[in-house]
Amino acid sequence: SLGRSDVFKLQAVFDSEDTSTDATAPEFTVSNIVGTFLRGEKITGGFFHNNRLGFLSQDNVCLSQSGKFYNFYFESAQTVIDSDPVDISCSSIRPTALHAVLPTAQGVVLFSEKQQFVLFSDSGVLTPSLSTIRTISNYEMDSLVDPVDVGTNINFISKTPGYTRVFSMVTKGMQEPPQVLDLSRVVKEWITADIDLLVASPQNSMIALSSQNAKELYLFRYYSDGKENLMETWTSWVMPGTNQYISITSDDMYAVTKQGSQYTLSKACLLYTSDAADEED
Repeated sequence: SLGRSDVFKLQAVFDSEDTSTDATAPEFTVSNIVGTFLRGEKITGGFFHNNRLGFLSQDNVCLSQSGKFYNFYFESAQTVIDSDPVDISCSSIRPTALHAVLPTAQGVVLFSEKQQFVLFSDSGVLTPSLSTIRTISNYEMDSLVDPVDVGTNINFISKTPGYTRVFSMVTKGMQEPPQVLDLSRVVKEWITADIDLLVASPQNSMIALSSQNAKELYLFRYYSDGKENLMETWTSWVMPGTNQYISITSDDMYAVTKQGSQYTLSKACLLYTSDAADEED
């Protein structure tokens, strides 16, 4: 999915079946046809869900026609069919600017700086007439660090002037509030407030946090039996330079660090096995 760092104005070509030609839009908008996207507003996130391409802008969510990722126009001005685009906004008493999105089994979880929402349909299929957005929680979160999916739960961070908190959210269902836990409560005030990257490895049951201004890399790992976490641990690594970027692929962690004017790519195996030991030897 597209995150906060990928904010851009989309130059799009829309499929125009009625004329058998491509209609070029100067920037992503359907305000002249129907919906709530305003011309000139920036797209702050993108995602795929229910065979639709979706975008976020301010408090609005717009999804393409089903199966036609470049078509954001309705088939008819007289009737609405299930495959038509979905264009809906969040209803809240607070100012809302959506900046991140994560599709889940319960629906599409939407994130703003002070509230979280879920886009869903009672039938399980998003359509223009059945799609609904409702508020599920009111937690403050950092709008510059996107949440991550850790398999069965979602992790996001919230900052204070002196330190960073890490939260875990488990969505329960369409009409039930999510379960939200403060994972960093046992190490309160330990994680610095300059965190700018959060990555996850669901298969290794872990998340990693880093800052481009620091050498320290914070790691949280847990063991779950499917119902609850039986073991949890926080650790930190001191890298050879400041952490510019961290990525986890399969069982390997890659880190780009900066030492003076030099950039170094490092690799660490997260799953220590006999085969991994033989490779190191």
